Amino acid sequence: MKKFALAAAFGATLLAAPAFAQDAPPPPPGGGMFDRLDTNHDGVITKEEFQADVAARFARLDANHDGKVSAEERAAARPGGGGGRGMAGDMTLADMQAQAERRFDRLDTNHDGKIDQAEFAAMRARMERRGPPPGGSESN
Repeated sequence: MKKFALAAAFGATLLAAPAFAQDAPPPPPGGGMFDRLDTNHDGVITKEEFQADVAARFARLDANHDGKVSAEERAAARPGGGGGRGMAGDMTLADMQAQAERRFDRLDTNHDGKIDQAEFAAMRARMERRGPPPGGSESN
């Protein structure tokens, strides 16, 4: 009798799972960071698109428009005013672009000058395995 009750409970759980899945909100239109970076929506992120995002981010961070982003400006831009992920001192646009160039080259694992969705997904998986940055939050 116990086995039957357990099997019935398990079966009911399996039948209810699709109903719960239907109540989940749909993914946001455009699909997040990859789609934001892929500005021409051709399915790949070019170095130019990657650098354009860096320039836009720099413009948002440089609150006093002095051509530098200070640690205070970085902290103020983070949700809750949190720290700046280990970056110390002022950063210029050239500093951020050089950093982005190195990051792009690491992400472009097949070295074709583009980051495709598979390369982007591999990067996300590596980041998830690593966990949140020390002293940081899990959300980006």
